[in-house]
Amino acid sequence: MTCFSLANGVNLYVYANPSSPSVVVNGYLEVGALDEPSATKAGLAGFVADCLMRGTQRRTYAQIYEQIEAVSASLSFCSGMFTTSFFAKSLAEDLPLMLDLLSDVIRCPTFPESEVAKERAEWLTDLHERATSTSAMCGLVFNALCYPEDHPFHYATDGYPETAQAITLDDVRQFHATFYAPAGMAIVIVGAVKAEQAHDLVTAHFADWSAARPARSVNLEVPPIAERRRKHVHIPGKSQTAMLLGRPGPSQLDPQWLACTLMNSVFGQFGLYGRLGERIRKEEGLVYHIGSRFEGGLGPGAWNVYAEVHPGTVDRVVEIVRAEMRRIREHKVKPAELDDNKAYFVRALPLRMETNEGIASQILNMVRFRRGLDWLLEYPDRVYAITAADVQAAAQRWLDPDHYVLATAGPEVENGASSAEGFSVHVDDRR
Repeated sequence: MTCFSLANGVNLYVYANPSSPSVVVNGYLEVGALDEPSATKAGLAGFVADCLMRGTQRRTYAQIYEQIEAVSASLSFCSGMFTTSFFAKSLAEDLPLMLDLLSDVIRCPTFPESEVAKERAEWLTDLHERATSTSAMCGLVFNALCYPEDHPFHYATDGYPETAQAITLDDVRQFHATFYAPAGMAIVIVGAVKAEQAHDLVTAHFADWSAARPARSVNLEVPPIAERRRKHVHIPGKSQTAMLLGRPGPSQLDPQWLACTLMNSVFGQFGLYGRLGERIRKEEGLVYHIGSRFEGGLGPGAWNVYAEVHPGTVDRVVEIVRAEMRRIREHKVKPAELDDNKAYFVRALPLRMETNEGIASQILNMVRFRRGLDWLLEYPDRVYAITAADVQAAAQRWLDPDHYVLATAGPEVENGASSAEGFSVHVDDRR
């Protein structure tokens, strides 16, 4: 892999893969929901990203898509909490066109009023569909319970119906003018391209970009959860209940992140959902699928257990989850179980890098989470160095069977029977 840095802060990483006729461009800009001015503008960053390809100073919406489709390529954008990501794929011979399009839509969008209105209509449709999804609404309630109202993670990055309707065209244009800038931008190019060629193309399209954005000043610390918090959202017409049980967790910048993910694999991922799957799916037959995950990125995303369950079995599932949390906290993982999970981690990595997309994703993660470009070389040694004591320490640090958030969504709870330790309320899709 070859690395380049432009004077304006754009960083380029090129991995030549001559065995593939295609090329992938993956990367991000440092702009996201953290830059939204207030909760009343929730979803603005994502809306701006969705509108980028609606027209530029040089191309109309139709012309952009005609050029992409003419060469059977793809180009897309997605905004999250910290960054706005982009992805492009084409034949190697069409890389100059794709980088020209990428530069054009990032730097010079015009946000035509009629096209922004169409994008807003699609956004509102998506939000309407979200309100009927048990998993999506469960996630909204879970985050609102986990994080206080003054924390960015309290709010959905895709916004709410009232914010989608309130955001103006001036908001869109002002957000782009203020926060889209080259500093910290990462571009990963993988495929049948030479490093020098990729560097020349990126330089031609991005080196003269001189925009600057204001510095971020956001407090991401989360107060500890010292009790049990529970809410239910009633969604008519559903027969299953979605549930999330957990609490705020670490970011991927945490030095113990790898030990945390290994612990979580034992708990609710490995094979058919780890220990949770063994107890709740196989032995008790209470769910078809259940698992656990750490959602941390650059910030303190949650650790949670997720499942779709019969409404009448929620309490029993919670009881077993809490018992398994106590077990992994109080007793060290046995050597055979730990070794199986380590072997899976090490053997799975090459499978994730069998395509240009997989390679680009791994490189981008090394950059995004500041792991160093030798991370992949050292990865097996890092995994095998994790001990049973490390796994237990991670569980004791992040899993708490007595203090947690429980969010559920689905059929109405009858007679307050959802749990003796919580309560059930109706939560609509507005906040």
